[in-house]
Amino acid sequence: MSDRTPEYADRPSGHRPELVLLIDDDAGIRYVLQEVLRHHGYQAETAATVEEAEKLKQRLGVEAIGMVIVDVHLTTNPRFQEGYTLYEEWSNLHPTLPFLLISGIATSQNLPAISAGTVPFLAKPFTMEALLEWVQQLLTDPNTPPGTVTE
Repeated sequence: MSDRTPEYADRPSGHRPELVLLIDDDAGIRYVLQEVLRHHGYQAETAATVEEAEKLKQRLGVEAIGMVIVDVHLTTNPRFQEGYTLYEEWSNLHPTLPFLLISGIATSQNLPAISAGTVPFLAKPFTMEALLEWVQQLLTDPNTPPGTVTE
């Protein structure tokens, strides 16, 4: 764990906590992405459900979270978009918290915030390089205009 303070509001721009909260219902994806992030020097916490993510946010404090990577669909049913709903709710509560949405379901790109370019999006399968580029960008300068990156 880093001994850096999680409070980033008083830091100069470009210095956010390097804790990435990764939310995906697939245990294999959570494991691989967490290992990749850790290998590249980021702290990573994972959750499989919205409830687990809420508990982690409460335990850690939102100030400790540098960014959130969330799968649009946290169940096998593509009609449910729990990750997208979590993004909308948390973005309203914490407008400076950066998000990266991911999904293996092609129609996810049609969701309003994704199609409008309001939030970065990676379509599964994506390269680890593309993921790491977004993580670095969002932790360095979360105000960079997002776009849709598909790999």
